[in-house]
Amino acid sequence: MTSINDYLINFPHTSFRNNQHKVLQQICDAFSSGYKRIILEAPTGFGKSAIAITIARTLGSSYICTATKDLQTQYTHDYKFLKVAKGKSNFLCKVKEDFLGAGKYLCSSCNSGSENECKHTSCEYGPCLSDESMEGSGCKYRTFINDYKTEYKGKENERIFINREKIDYYKAEYSNWIHLKNFDTSHEWNPCYYFDQLFHALKASHSIFNYSIFLSLLTNKNVLQQKNLLVLDEAHLLETEIVKFRGLSISKKRWRRYIHDFKMVDYGYSIDGWLEFLIDLEKTMLMLIGYDSLVYSLLKERKVKFGYESKRKTKAGNKRIVSASELFEDDASLEIDIKKHGRHLQIHKEILIDILQDIEKLTRTINNILSSPRNWIVSEVQKENYDVVRVELKPLDPSRYIRAIVEKCPKTLIMSATIFNHKTFEKILGIESESNYTKFIQIPSDFPVENRPIFPLGIDYLNFDNLQLLSIKTKISRAVDNIMHIHSKDKGIIHTTSYEQLNFIKENLSKMNSRRLILTDPEIERDEVINEHAKSQKPTVLISPSLHTGLDLKDGLSRFQIIIKVPYPNVADKWTSEKRKIDKEWYYWQTGLRLVQAYGRSIRSKDDWAKTYVLDSAFNYFVKMNSNILPKWFLSAIRK
Repeated sequence: MTSINDYLINFPHTSFRNNQHKVLQQICDAFSSGYKRIILEAPTGFGKSAIAITIARTLGSSYICTATKDLQTQYTHDYKFLKVAKGKSNFLCKVKEDFLGAGKYLCSSCNSGSENECKHTSCEYGPCLSDESMEGSGCKYRTFINDYKTEYKGKENERIFINREKIDYYKAEYSNWIHLKNFDTSHEWNPCYYFDQLFHALKASHSIFNYSIFLSLLTNKNVLQQKNLLVLDEAHLLETEIVKFRGLSISKKRWRRYIHDFKMVDYGYSIDGWLEFLIDLEKTMLMLIGYDSLVYSLLKERKVKFGYESKRKTKAGNKRIVSASELFEDDASLEIDIKKHGRHLQIHKEILIDILQDIEKLTRTINNILSSPRNWIVSEVQKENYDVVRVELKPLDPSRYIRAIVEKCPKTLIMSATIFNHKTFEKILGIESESNYTKFIQIPSDFPVENRPIFPLGIDYLNFDNLQLLSIKTKISRAVDNIMHIHSKDKGIIHTTSYEQLNFIKENLSKMNSRRLILTDPEIERDEVINEHAKSQKPTVLISPSLHTGLDLKDGLSRFQIIIKVPYPNVADKWTSEKRKIDKEWYYWQTGLRLVQAYGRSIRSKDDWAKTYVLDSAFNYFVKMNSNILPKWFLSAIRK
């Protein structure tokens, strides 16, 4: 049996912060008593990552999941032995890199020859996904997981590598590759950036993923082998990440790239109407890529599995009937089959890859809806000039999907600064009936309260109606301007609840303060914006509706923060409204979660300090009504 000493010798730092030793003892006792899952609520700056690393090293192997790529970077910066896995969009395709380097690249989809202008140069649009000749070993940069060997397994100096014999084989294959005849000179062989880092992570004893790539890899049964521990960091975001991954958005703008006369019928918020629409769209797309036979196969399988019969009859073609599970079991089978048919189509290869991904998600969503129709909702129907231009569908209760993640490994460590009501949280995870397997550990903050005061300014009640008034908007802008003048030499952050608020504030500040702002943008990578703020020598101020979580603004990176409005989830959103009807506790839990997470961005250690200003008069009322779930260390910081 593993003892506390086994954990302590694996602690990655020379000294413990307050309560870390105590938490390791509690976790050791819990696992020894038969608990499979630990839910750890510990405040910002406690050192949760050090706890995770200690347990991972003690148990021998682990997957660590966190919310963002910049959090992955923080982990790998602090713990060098972790192998990181990121998605295809983060890596330049080496085949396209060859053409770019020789000045011969021209994208057939966007007609651009520049890496900066073309959005199809990443591995997400590599020819291995659309060109049969590049499939598998056809691309000589492509490696395979069995090529990778491990030395000093589980040790601090663990090494993942391709042995010399295999490298020599790849170099020989590469030197005779017909692709190189396009160029006067060739470079020394090196493996595909994406697959190389992925296989390092999959082979390593300890690896770190963001939720996006981890969820996508879970759909392929054979990729993620079981390890001894799964760490779910920033776990308060699990529900959001699952709903984002499982949900489906259909926009006229995107789908008109495939179907020029694409039209969206207005089914309002009827899930049955939109389900028929999705099935018709799936049929059209499958026929577009030459999979007429699969239309009938899907219809047949859905009748058997879900008792579903379409109102529209479909005839089988003369081609072999392939089963839906055969085609849609995993990403690999999709890639192979689509490439074989794609070579006969007059479709740009980059567009074909997008088609493949969209059909895959479309089919899985249809099957998910059919398997549990009452669990799905039409969350948004967006119109322009009375025409539907976008529809979004989401699962109401994602616990069935979350449970599959939580059960991936024999032991699971679930961490967040904002669990609050652990019963509500366990219900979201779908494990509320298994209290014998789940241990909840809650740790208070030991950061001096004088270092982290909260000032409720109460400029007005900032509900939806009031926020439409120019007089209220002006009050907000003036309050922000005044605070920024007080902190004229300090960096800081402003938390808005919408881009509309952000833009109004920016446009109505003094010129001096307006120039200090660094804005987030959905089109710009989050870490680019944060790096700009961190590297600037000026007293820059971040402003965003999306930086309330997963951001480390330690020490001089933020000495003040402004929370414009109590961040109630938007009930105008159908999904949020329905969730609120089902469970009001969930609604207030979400609000408190966002509020406390935003508060925690700027105070990252016992010696750190920052002032927090809340403009919304509704703050005091929210705190009074929800003091039973908000952490005591948060409540103690509020100045009367």
